Amino acid sequence: MEAISNMLKVVKISEIAPYYIVCDLNNGIKKRLEILPLIEAHKRFEGIESLKDKEFFASGSIGELGEIYWKNLITLNNKHWDYDISPEFIFQNGETIA
Repeated sequence: MEAISNMLKVVKISEIAPYYIVCDLNNGIKKRLEILPLIEAHKRFEGIESLKDKEFFASGSIGELGEIYWKNLITLNNKHWDYDISPEFIFQNGETIA
């Protein structure tokens, strides 16, 4: 179980604004992640364009595994799926700001 306690997690969303997120990780690092490149990279996912809606984008929250997610964003095979961004992706691709 020790590996689970050492997992990287988002512990706080400090700012969520079109189209970036600033969040605090459990390792004490604050990251700023641009979201428009993700929307473009995942444009094949039905529903991803909803993240361009400022109000919907602002509904992002932290999941129980420390990821940032949007509920029921993606539609695939007539089912709705959450869209999430892992804390590892945020750590590797976000800009360190503190």
